[in-house]
Amino acid sequence: MNMIWTRSLGLALVGFTGLLVLALMTTLDVLLRWLFKAPLQGVNDVSSVVMAVVIAACIPANLAMKQNIRVEVFGALGGRLVHKLLETLSSALTLFFILLIAWQFVPYAASLKANGDRTWVLGWPVWPWWSVAAVMMWLAAFVQAMVFAIDAAALFRRSDESPSHNDTPSAA
Repeated sequence: MNMIWTRSLGLALVGFTGLLVLALMTTLDVLLRWLFKAPLQGVNDVSSVVMAVVIAACIPANLAMKQNIRVEVFGALGGRLVHKLLETLSSALTLFFILLIAWQFVPYAASLKANGDRTWVLGWPVWPWWSVAAVMMWLAAFVQAMVFAIDAAALFRRSDESPSHNDTPSAA
């Protein structure tokens, strides 16, 4: 899981770098509009295609570090076994949801290619960007499958055994 966590973090870093570049482009566009009345051409085009990739790049790291929103009231009230059971159930449901999204990204990217969709100003084809986002979503599904396997194994592990995965990134 350590290798998966490290690679997921690297992918998220690529996504955040893309977001930073997008923010710098937007800032430059606003400054050029304000100072010289000469906007950067195609900033909206770049934003529209890059944003899907940026978001999809961050999802595997989010799943690997178990940073999704959760409510732990019932697990705390029910004890250790109920907590492990609910962790495994939530991992299974998250895996199902991510698989559903990844499965839908593929036909969506294919339809963009079939329709020949392009950005308005720059004329870039849109489908390659969504194809990259689809691949990242399938990577996210793989990461979540690993998280689910670890949670399921923890469900059947005795409480005195040391866990192989912890919710904190430092343990990964």
